[in-house]
Order: sequence, then structure tokens, then C-alpha cells
Amino acid sequence: MFNYKGLSEEQILALCKEDNVDRGKSTWKYWASEVYSFGKHYRNYGFYPEKKPLLVYSEHAVDNPNVGLNEIENDANAMLVFSKEKYDKYKKISNKPCYIITNPMVWYRKSNNIAQTGNAIGTLAFPVHSTPKTETIFDIKSYITDLKKMPENMQPVCVCLHMHDINNGQYKIFLDNNIPVYTAGNAYDIKFAQRFYNILKNFKFACSNTIGSYAYYSVEMGIPFSLFGKTPKYINIDDPNLSEGEYKIEEMDYYIKFCNLFNGIHTSITKEQQEHVMNRCCSPYGISRLKLFQILWTSYLKYKISKIFKQ
Repeated sequence: MFNYKGLSEEQILALCKEDNVDRGKSTWKYWASEVYSFGKHYRNYGFYPEKKPLLVYSEHAVDNPNVGLNEIENDANAMLVFSKEKYDKYKKISNKPCYIITNPMVWYRKSNNIAQTGNAIGTLAFPVHSTPKTETIFDIKSYITDLKKMPENMQPVCVCLHMHDINNGQYKIFLDNNIPVYTAGNAYDIKFAQRFYNILKNFKFACSNTIGSYAYYSVEMGIPFSLFGKTPKYINIDDPNLSEGEYKIEEMDYYIKFCNLFNGIHTSITKEQQEHVMNRCCSPYGISRLKLFQILWTSYLKYKISKIFKQ
């Protein structure tokens, strides 16, 4: 039974440790197609062997519909996106074949009939996370104070931290302030989706101080999401997709739209929120499993043929 007491420090560190990562049986060609266990579920969805490399590129998150340089400057044979909005933007700047597909985490949840537990309580918070190329700055102690002041019917509040904030030691601040900590572990492990939903399903609500894929996964599963807390500062250290130095996410169109829908405390899901989420991560325009089968094998054969001609 889920006890809402969080994981031990030893468990937290072990889940994120590189030495413990299971990347599956295939060599990875493009990280964005594999991260967060995407590759495992793309292969399952497309009836594709787990030992074969994926030769297509993919969105790695749901939150930003804008096209990144890494999504253009690669030699993959095709691009997979999660929404028509992203598809339209991509086709304006690239002639590469592009296809809309249901987000692989969402497909994993649905295909395994994972649902919120009947006795779910409390709120799972997803504090903004850093990356090796971007720094996020916010007053963590003040954020913790705000979490503890959330309405009684939304308590207890636990946090789910990204592996980067486990590895940089940020988790200690939450533990020191009696906030239970969970993590889905290393983002490159094929069990990431399984671990993520095994945590999320036990909570009645979800929240964060910024936009993120977790918001879409929560609402898609039927869990109300609240954009709660002061917007953090973002500092670009070495990400070519972003301007140098501080960049203001609150000025970006997609974030403004998200704020209009999710800002403040929400204990139910509105029709507008539901439509926004469904359009961004499980579009009705998504390709079938047989179509993905065709795309993956076509991409693989093109790759093999190109290798032969280069010899």
C-alpha cells in the first residue's frame, strides 16, 4: 500500500544512478526518441523489434509546441510529433516526413489500463527541474511553505523530482523540510513510464510552479492540475535552442495559454483544460500502429541501404 512517506535517500539516489540504468537491448541513435522510456513504447506500438535501433526523431516533451534546432538538425528519416499544432509548425520549416502520434507515455498508460487509485489522496508536486544546459532558480524554501499551505483537502503534499535535481542534491532541501520525495528515476531507463505512473496514480491532485509534460500526463489520466507558485527564473547555460542568459518563459505564447487554463488551485478538470491536453498529447490525427510499423521499418531499411552505398 502506498504510504505517502516518500522514498529514502538511498532509494532516491539508486533510482537515478547511471550504473543502474536499463536502456534496453538496442543501441540508441537519437536520445529524444528514447528518453523517458519513449523508445520502448514506440517499439511496442509499432510492432518493432526491441533489438533494432529507432531511426526516427521525436519530440521528447509535451509542453513546448515550438520546433527546436535539434528537431531540424538531425539525419533521421522522419519526425514524430504529438500534436497538429507542432506538425503544422514543423512542416513550415522542414521537408522531412513528419507524423502525428499519441505520446508514448500516454499510450503505455492506456494499453496497461493504469488509472488513478480509488483511494487516492493528496497532491503530487513537480517542482521546475534543471538540466545540464539550463539552470532554474526559485526560492525552494518559500515554495515548500506555499505547498504546506495548500488547502487541507489537497494534503498531504509530496514532490516528484527529476533526476537532474536528485543528482545536484536539491532533494535534500525537501527532505530537510519534511516534504516526502519521490522520483521516477533516471530518464534513460526503459522503466521510467512504469515508475512514473506507479507514483502518480496514488494522488488525487497534481501541481507545479511551471509548465511540464507531467501536467499533461496528470490531466490526461483524470487528475486535476494546478499551476501553483511563483514562476521560476530560467538561465540558459548551453542550450542552442534558447537565447543566451536569462529567458522569460512567461512571455512565450504557449506558456501564456497554459497559464490562462491552469493558473491557481484546481480541484476539477474543465472542458477547456481537457481539450487542450488531448490536442497536445493524444491528437485524433495520430497515426495507427500499422502506420508506425511501416515508418519504422522503412526508416531502418533506408539506413541500412545508405550504409551499403557508403562502403
